[in-house]
Order: sequence, then structure tokens, then C-alpha cells
Amino acid sequence: MAEEKVLVTGATGKVGRELVPLLLDAGLEVKAGTRDPVRARRLLGSKVEVVELNYARTETYSHALTWADRVFLMPPPFSPDSDSVIGAFLDWAVAARVRHVVLLSGMTVGDWTDLALRKVELHLERQDTDHTILRPNLYMQNFHPGFISRQLQDGGPVRLPAGQGRVSLVDVRDVAAVAAQVLTGEDHFGSALTLTGSSALSMQEAVGIISSFLPGTVAYQPVSDEEYRAILEEEGWRDGEIQVILGLFESIRAGGREPVLPGVEEILGRPPRTFQAFARELGEDWS
Repeated sequence: MAEEKVLVTGATGKVGRELVPLLLDAGLEVKAGTRDPVRARRLLGSKVEVVELNYARTETYSHALTWADRVFLMPPPFSPDSDSVIGAFLDWAVAARVRHVVLLSGMTVGDWTDLALRKVELHLERQDTDHTILRPNLYMQNFHPGFISRQLQDGGPVRLPAGQGRVSLVDVRDVAAVAAQVLTGEDHFGSALTLTGSSALSMQEAVGIISSFLPGTVAYQPVSDEEYRAILEEEGWRDGEIQVILGLFESIRAGGREPVLPGVEEILGRPPRTFQAFARELGEDWS
């Protein structure tokens, strides 16, 4: 399918930067859409064309979309109003005759009718174009280099409002591999695919596994929503973003992120990467 042209939005994000080389290896033409073209060229190299794409600036849409047959769409993470800007982008994509949109959403999003990401899903489902929705669980890479990593690097404790809830953490590389499969075929048109790892861990168990591969011992400390709000406010998060993040941890405490589902293995023909393997790489990287 060398004639296929794919626009990857959020190309410097966790999934995007893993997805771009997979699509290039599959023989597709790829454009990397990003608000920061200079950073994207540094991260992705010269094999992919980088285009400026800012959801808040419709003048950046045309150059990116009129070329594309398929779009990998990553809404702004944790944005409480992403539906407003993504809705305009989707309308533009349909007008530009994009034939397939793969939306990166999140596990349990279908259960939250007032969530911005759910509104984006519904907007996409109403469009006159083929679509696939990917709903991954929490990424392993949130422990490194994501928002939990700073606490690990400081020696802990890792303070999160997850209680004793369990999460079937999924590796970003598996999510990108599934996205690449979906973007190079037609088998999953109209599907919503939930992507998880192969086992569910509590945050205490996950931090313990990571700690076993690090020079020092790191502990997990459950905190209240109010305590975690203060942590996020100190790091500069906006109130609307904080509400979305606290909702995610609420779903963890309620058991919504615990199920282990076969989506990754069914699509890739192999088991998902394990958290133990991820933690071993993490320890080698830091040491």
C-alpha cells in the first residue's frame, strides 16, 4: 500500500514518535503534524516530512489534511475542552476527503458521557468517513519519561491518588504497533479497540517492580485527590486539566482500569510487552 498517505498528529508525543517509523517501514508516505516543527525534525529525522499543525489555528489545517488519505488523530492530552477544537479539525478532514481517521482515545472513555474525549468520539462516529477508535489503558511510559518519573528520579515516594486500584498498564510501543496495523488495512473500520497490558498491577506493585531495578528503594504513597491537586497545581497544571487527571484516578480506584483484554495480542499476533520487561529497560536506562 505504498500509495497510502498518512498524517500523524501529535507526532512528537509518546505514541506519535513510535508510530511514524513503523509507518515508514511499512512503505507508507507520512507527514508528521506538530505545533513544534523544529523539535519534530530533531526527534524524527529527515525521512519524514514535518508540517506545522496547531488545532487552535485553522490556517495550519489545509497543508496537512488535503494531502492525506488517512489520519492518526491525537487530541490534546488532559484537555477539558478538546472537543471544540477537534470537532473543527474533523469537519475539515471530512471536507478534505480523508477516508480513514484513527482516533487515540482512552480506556473507559465510553462510560463518561460528559468527558471531552467522549464527545470527540461521538463527533467522529457521526462523520461520513471510516474511523477506528483506540482506547489504551494508562501507559507504562508515564513512569518514564512521563509525569510520574520526576518522583522516581527524586527517590520517591511516588505519591498518587490511585488507592489500591489495579491497572493493566500498556506499553506505548504496543499501542503504536496496533495503530500502524490499523492504518495499513481495513479490518477495523468502525471498531473501538481497548488496549491493555497482560496483567493488572496496583501502583504499589508497579512501583515495587521498578524499585527492584533501581539503585535505591522507592515507595508508593497513596494520597487524596486534594493532596494530588496541590501537587499538580505546584507543577503548573490548569484546573480543567487537573479535573480530567483526577477523573482518571477515580476510574482506577473504582476498578475501571483493571480488566485485561486481548486486543493487543489479537491484532499483533503476540502478547503485549510486560511491565517487568519495561521496568528492566528503565533501570538499565537510568543506570
